[in-house]
Amino acid sequence: MRWFHQRTEWGGPPGPPPAPWSAAGDRARGGALLAVLWLSAALSAIVFALAWTVRGEIERAGTAMDGARAHFLAQGGIERFLLHLSWGQGGPGGDPRIAFRPGQRALRWEFPSGVVDLEITGENGKLDINNAPPAILARLCIALGIDSDRAGQIAGGIAALRQTPTAGNFSFGSSFSTLWPSFMQMEDLLKVPGMTPDLYYGWWERDPAGRLVERGGLARHLTLLGDAVLNVNYASPAVLRAAGVPDGRVAEILQLRQTRVIEDFSTGAIGAGGPMQLAGGGSRAYTVRATAQLRDRPVRRTVGALIRFGRPKVEPPLGVVRWYPTAN
Repeated sequence: MRWFHQRTEWGGPPGPPPAPWSAAGDRARGGALLAVLWLSAALSAIVFALAWTVRGEIERAGTAMDGARAHFLAQGGIERFLLHLSWGQGGPGGDPRIAFRPGQRALRWEFPSGVVDLEITGENGKLDINNAPPAILARLCIALGIDSDRAGQIAGGIAALRQTPTAGNFSFGSSFSTLWPSFMQMEDLLKVPGMTPDLYYGWWERDPAGRLVERGGLARHLTLLGDAVLNVNYASPAVLRAAGVPDGRVAEILQLRQTRVIEDFSTGAIGAGGPMQLAGGGSRAYTVRATAQLRDRPVRRTVGALIRFGRPKVEPPLGVVRWYPTAN
């Protein structure tokens, strides 16, 4: 063989023959290398996916924490408003600590962690579902974009339902003598014939000009804590029109309350279907909607509350009747 001749020609003893060439061995070595490369790629993908998941979970945890911060910041804004109300009730007149004036519709609190904007609505700026005449309730429904037949059905259903005996009048027997109990909370309106969640909470639709217009939303215009008079500082245009205020007078009221709080406002009985009086000033109950915006993060949360002044010697003088936790 060639190797033998080469070794003898060089003068040295013949060495061992080289290993014979094997195609199967080379393929095995190549397959192992390829498997290692695929395994490395798979491990890299797993590490990348794990890092991405961990990063996402950290961001979600941070967002949840920021949401909790904004939620409690908004709740703190309502509690601060409650404190100012208590100062106004028990403190001396002209107390410089009091930022809220009866009849005011908006406030802004500046905190180190963010800003809270308060939207304030007096309950006496809404129609009392236990006392408002059916004709006024029907006009309110029509003013909110509800067709006249449905409006009459809803107004008649409210009038029929509130005739059931209440907690203070059992002369007609049990307070649950009819199909439904009398109004105990606003959500009882959903049981009125003709009422739907859209009519109760409101919906949006486009007008002939193509603009989005809110319709319905009876829950924002009716209350269980209303007064005999209608407060022009808080009454919506739909409520004012339903009460019988002419459109020109409605425009004057809206323009006037944009510039100042209306403190003294009185008029005679107005409206067809039942007398109503207009008044200014504050209210004995407020619905407050607080929206908190964090300074260092683009996170907003909104919290609502119904606040009422209690009856003397019967209830606490001031307190939160109900919280409405919501999210943006």
